[in-house]
Amino acid sequence: ARAAFFAIVRQSRARFQRNSARLSPAPVVRRQKLQADTLAGLTRRQEQAMARRLDRLRAALTQADRLLTTLSHKAVLARGFALVKDADGTVVKRVAELAPGAALQLEFADGNAEAIATSGGARPKLAAKPSGKAKEPGNQGSLF
Repeated sequence: ARAAFFAIVRQSRARFQRNSARLSPAPVVRRQKLQADTLAGLTRRQEQAMARRLDRLRAALTQADRLLTTLSHKAVLARGFALVKDADGTVVKRVAELAPGAALQLEFADGNAEAIATSGGARPKLAAKPSGKAKEPGNQGSLF
């Protein structure tokens, strides 16, 4: 029985040595290196894509800023025009909106000034006259 036990131990040891000889960290290390290289490539591509996207967004924002500056009323004022407002701060667009003697606010590129309209197209607003007695509804009759 003892000889049989040692025979089984020898067989098990031989099987263990054969199997352990086949086991090697090299395939695992090789696969890990390949996956690390793949991950590094994907990371690099992602960073490049984000940089390109940020460049496009930055260019669009710069263009929108230039357009906003160009279309701003401040740019018009800088070219020598003035913004005219009435006493309430409402923009006056036409002479017809002015009445002689109306207080005005003038906005220039470098500051504000006040003025009085010496002429204008609007007549002073008069209070509405109350109408006389109410008319009785007439009999219209049939329309057909």
